[in-house]
Amino acid sequence: MTGPDLTFANWLLAAVPVALLMVAIFFAGWSAPRAGATAWALALGLAFFVFGAASDHVAIASAKGLSLAVFVLTIVWTSVYMFNLVDRLDGIDAIGRAMARLSEDRLAQALLIGWGFASFVQGVTGFGVPIAVAAPVLIMLGFSPARAAGMALVGHGWAVTFGSMGSSYYTIQLVTGIEGHVIAPHMALLFAPVIIASGALVAHIYGGFGAVRRSLPLVIVAGSVMAAGMYALAEVDAPQIASSVPAILGMATMALLARTRLLVSEQGRVVPAVPEEAEGANPMPFWLAFLPYTLLISLSVVAQIGPIKEASSGLRWALDYPGFVTGEGFVVAAVSDYAPIRLLNHPAPLIVISLIISTALYVATSRWRRGVAAEALRLTYSQCLATSIGVATMAMMAVVMADSGMTVLLARGLADASGPVFPVVSPFIGMLGAFMSGSNTNSNVMFGLLQLETARALDIGPVTISSIQSVGASVGSAMAPAKVLVGAAVVGLSGSERDIFRIVTPYILLLVLLAGIEAWIVVELLTGLSR
Repeated sequence: MTGPDLTFANWLLAAVPVALLMVAIFFAGWSAPRAGATAWALALGLAFFVFGAASDHVAIASAKGLSLAVFVLTIVWTSVYMFNLVDRLDGIDAIGRAMARLSEDRLAQALLIGWGFASFVQGVTGFGVPIAVAAPVLIMLGFSPARAAGMALVGHGWAVTFGSMGSSYYTIQLVTGIEGHVIAPHMALLFAPVIIASGALVAHIYGGFGAVRRSLPLVIVAGSVMAAGMYALAEVDAPQIASSVPAILGMATMALLARTRLLVSEQGRVVPAVPEEAEGANPMPFWLAFLPYTLLISLSVVAQIGPIKEASSGLRWALDYPGFVTGEGFVVAAVSDYAPIRLLNHPAPLIVISLIISTALYVATSRWRRGVAAEALRLTYSQCLATSIGVATMAMMAVVMADSGMTVLLARGLADASGPVFPVVSPFIGMLGAFMSGSNTNSNVMFGLLQLETARALDIGPVTISSIQSVGASVGSAMAPAKVLVGAAVVGLSGSERDIFRIVTPYILLLVLLAGIEAWIVVELLTGLSR
């Protein structure tokens, strides 16, 4: 046996924890800790009683889930603390005012920050940091907390695969064995419509179809610049900056064109987002307010330099986990250094280093205030407690499902049922993996080879299907509970995550459907050309 048999009953049972999680959060109004704990307990029961996992198997899987949670939560804790510290020193106010000066038009601000800036941060950091940075700035500019988180989540999804210095891209490339010079440009082309569509959807979150009509020319131009930049960098074998650099180009394009006719004025007027400084005020300069984030971005780039990356590769914390075979024959390989927290390749240590340097400069420039560090710590604890429990239980649920064969069973059922329309379904499988694990990278690990083999069996274009797996996971990761919980914690909506889910979910499903239609068209064209 190679795992649980794919029967309709087994498929339905494997889907129950995911369905429960979604129903509990979306419709029942449960908190993330309650929903996550219940779904984890249900996954444990199904794994043990139905899918052949022994007690030590589910214990190992749950421990691996906790390791994943620590990997994510150290980023959440440090990024939220950094925001709270900067906010207590009036730095977020200074950042908001500087961003507002790029354009007085509220729609342009939403696009600049929710689409462009969030994507840039994703390009160099990732792991929820874009939401932790962009959403508070949008709130500072007067946007509601739920919409601010929604715009950042939807806006940055296109940048995830080539973001985090290309970690998810390298994963799909290694898992499938497809040469980089083949898959990277192909993937960049598939991302092009998604990039433009994500900008239009951020506009829709801001102000409905009226905002889409106003901004469509600007979105098309800026999105095309981003897409062209991504393709060019993929073509020249620089995937590690194929999100960050296009995002910078996109922001520059939007800032330049926001004052032109490409952004149709709203009844001929604009509304300043923030008030003018009071006379005699001594606001923090933008460079100083943004210093922790500048240092974080700079350190993230420096850490990728070959000699530095190699020298620091051994400086990490991680655990080893044994492999096992379930009673149904599902093989789980042993893993070493699972979910490693590397000193210079994980956002949390880099955030801590950035904060230490920034604090020294705040003290030197007389911007520091006594007791502010303790204030920020207390606030971070209250904001992150519920989020931490939710992330931990959901991560444990995800790994229990993966290591008992339930997750692969779900994907196999979707693939087998779809048949000729598999290209449309393929990105939804990528989205499923990202939703379960909170990670584009993990989704590629779980489903990359499955998608490749399914494409070969159906003879429908392995490069396209492998690419669209990562596109779907990239976009779909924006609605992963782990990321939504980060957004909820940062914008002060812990316990009300469903408000963000309700905004984000339809937009993400639409983007994933767009990716599937793209893949289907490309497969049909390539099939026609080969005949």
